[in-house]
Amino acid sequence: MKKTSALRALAAGVLAAAVLALLPAQAAQATDSTTWVQRNLVGIGYLASGGVDGNYGPQTTAAVRSFQHDNGLDEDGVYGGRTELALHNKVAEVQRVAGSGADGAYGDGTTSAVSTWQHSHNLSNDGIAGPATMNAMGVARTVQITAQWKFPAHGWSVSGQFGCLDQIYNHESGWKVYATNPSSGAYGIPQSLPGDKMASAGSDWRTNPATQLQWGLDYIQSRYGSPCNAWSFWQSHNWY
Repeated sequence: MKKTSALRALAAGVLAAAVLALLPAQAAQATDSTTWVQRNLVGIGYLASGGVDGNYGPQTTAAVRSFQHDNGLDEDGVYGGRTELALHNKVAEVQRVAGSGADGAYGDGTTSAVSTWQHSHNLSNDGIAGPATMNAMGVARTVQITAQWKFPAHGWSVSGQFGCLDQIYNHESGWKVYATNPSSGAYGIPQSLPGDKMASAGSDWRTNPATQLQWGLDYIQSRYGSPCNAWSFWQSHNWY
């Protein structure tokens, strides 16, 4: 590993630990340079390759907003601590599959590794992990896809049940990872009450949508049997 790559990996690890310590009580300030924000966004297909210019202008803001939308974050276009953590984690997921070392920084080594992986899987080998490559890698691009991929393990079909789950989570949290009910304190995408119930699905329940969704789907299965049964109950009671 080159010295610069090692430093990037160390910085990513320190950053993740620091952000986890602060979230969700406050959104820590991001530490990535604008260039690295842009390189990561290019790497996973949210920003055109020519967008790496060091200028946090309208193009980068729109790309950040699109990433936030897909990952259950407030869509303000601002690159704060929550967005930084989510972006590093998503890049690291791609890196783990491509075998490039999961430091959360989409540099030249990651581009090369993804290109090699794409070639070996009969995909266009541009080195960019866009929607098709992510899908082939088994890396969920959106929180909705994350939920859908968990359906078979619960015995549900996406075509028959996802529409009901979508209704529940749109009403409960808007699919937002950090959604907090100011009255009850219910937290996360499934609005767990109290939020720390989700610790049974993983210690990263405060920040990881996959952990929140695992707990949420397990809850629906144990209490209602299926999302459509849960949605039917919600329509009668305005809670589930």
